[in-house]
Amino acid sequence: MKYFLSLFLFSLLLNADILLPETFTTDFEQTITNEKEKVIKYEGKVLFKNIKEILSTPEGGDETYTRSLFKWTYSSPTQKEVCTNGVELTVVDHDLEQVSHYLINDGIDLEQVMKLAKPLTTTDYKATYKDIEYLISMDKNQHLKKIVYVDSLDNKVKIVFKNMNYNSLVKEQELECNAPAEYDIIEG
Repeated sequence: MKYFLSLFLFSLLLNADILLPETFTTDFEQTITNEKEKVIKYEGKVLFKNIKEILSTPEGGDETYTRSLFKWTYSSPTQKEVCTNGVELTVVDHDLEQVSHYLINDGIDLEQVMKLAKPLTTTDYKATYKDIEYLISMDKNQHLKKIVYVDSLDNKVKIVFKNMNYNSLVKEQELECNAPAEYDIIEG
């Protein structure tokens, strides 16, 4: 559950004062170090897409709303898929043959995080929100390169992105977690 919380916080962070494309795909390496210095390393691929929707207001007007969708596909050391829209989190654990669904109830005020993100250099940013400090690095093309932070469980989290591909073709159905019907379902 520790890395799911980390992924959720990361997905919210991407809405900070850093310009990101409507879509991206990338490989990632995630390192989580606990307070006893035990290190867990994960590898996989991330798909991201902002979906813009127009909603009618009770006053008869329209309001644009953006949903950020993520799919993390872990390939090592375990086979998992983690999908989120910022409200719900679905985890498909292929090794355990189970699917877990969670409602994310420790929400972060995205607007506040965006306001708090400050550039440190031309490629590095810092945002502090709810006592968590995030350090974000961009490459020379202003593409996301690395995120480092200490999560609410005191784990040191470092996510490094490789082969970043901005504005890639990402279909909404690719961002869904799918599992065989025989997998156990766990509601969180």
